[in-house]
Amino acid sequence: MIIKNNPGLVGKIPYSLGQMRELRQLGLYSNGLSSTIPKNIFQLEELVYVNLSDNNFVGTIPWNEVSLHLKKMERFVLHNNYLEGDVEFHELAKIPSISLLSLSNNLFDGNIETVGLISSLEYLYLDGNKLVGSIPGGISDMDQLKALNLDENALYGTLPHTIGNLTSLEYLSAKGNTISGGLPAGMKKLHSLSTLNLASNAMSGNLQHLKHIRNLKNVHLYQNEFTGNIIGEIFTALNKLEVLFLSSNSLTGSIPLDVVGAQKTLKGLFLSDNKLEGTIPREVCGLYKIEDLFFDENNLNGALPSCLGNLSALRQFYAFKNNFSGNVPRGLLSLPYLDNLGIEQNDIMGGLDEQTCSVVQDKSLSIWADCSELNDGCECCERCCTDQYSDC
Repeated sequence: MIIKNNPGLVGKIPYSLGQMRELRQLGLYSNGLSSTIPKNIFQLEELVYVNLSDNNFVGTIPWNEVSLHLKKMERFVLHNNYLEGDVEFHELAKIPSISLLSLSNNLFDGNIETVGLISSLEYLYLDGNKLVGSIPGGISDMDQLKALNLDENALYGTLPHTIGNLTSLEYLSAKGNTISGGLPAGMKKLHSLSTLNLASNAMSGNLQHLKHIRNLKNVHLYQNEFTGNIIGEIFTALNKLEVLFLSSNSLTGSIPLDVVGAQKTLKGLFLSDNKLEGTIPREVCGLYKIEDLFFDENNLNGALPSCLGNLSALRQFYAFKNNFSGNVPRGLLSLPYLDNLGIEQNDIMGGLDEQTCSVVQDKSLSIWADCSELNDGCECCERCCTDQYSDC
């Protein structure tokens, strides 16, 4: 029984639906249903698939009834509702066939101490709840797990070193918590991992272990407290890397020359709000697939390389709040897809002449630059910045 994508379908699930004893699949998702879920739904012993997501359901889930009767269940999907209470993982562990559990964006609370007992899970989504405590070491027992999302909860403590035993893991995200400590050495064993998102936590230490996670495509570690240099081997060893998002940390040193090692794959490089020094190396110009370059709010200096005008796929370039000097490269302003350029609060003195401005205005490029330094070209700026503009 599948009734989906009907926001005008409102009211309660009738109690009589729970009397369909032969029902194997129940999908009532993306509707406008509300109230509590009838208890007898969780007594339909032939169910292998339950999807009640994207509604307005409230109340708690009788986890003991679920484990007692739904012994055949494989996929249990309840995300985007208003359900609450503890999630009794030890009860769900009694269902030998369950492979997918999605409880995202509800009001569930309690801890996840016993989540590792559900060893059959391949996909676990617990993001957007009120879960507390630390990630348990016993999570290593979930050796079939391919995707784990713990975003936007109240989790703390460090990542357990045993997380490296999840060798089938392809997706790991726990952003928006208060997880601390460094990247455990055990993560070097996550050779299937494609996406790593630990942004907006309180993590620290260096990035050494990243270079060993060879299948990484998307790395989001922004808004943490990581220190040390950006390891050049990240770009040479990770030959599938598409996005490296390291903004808002305390990284030091320079932009490594090895950045060009990711030229065949890298589309987004985000290094804003760190403590980087030195110049933008010409090797950056070898990133011919790059779409987003963010170098703002560092201690970088020198001229913007003229070869930036060769980055034909570039859409956004931000270099504000540094110590750059010289002119804006003419080729940069003529790039076909560039729509945002932020160069304010530097010592850049030219490059926005009348001819360039006419090109800029034709292609609706938004430029943020310093009024006092680029007087002649300020008419083509989206925002001409002076000290009085605190939002520049």
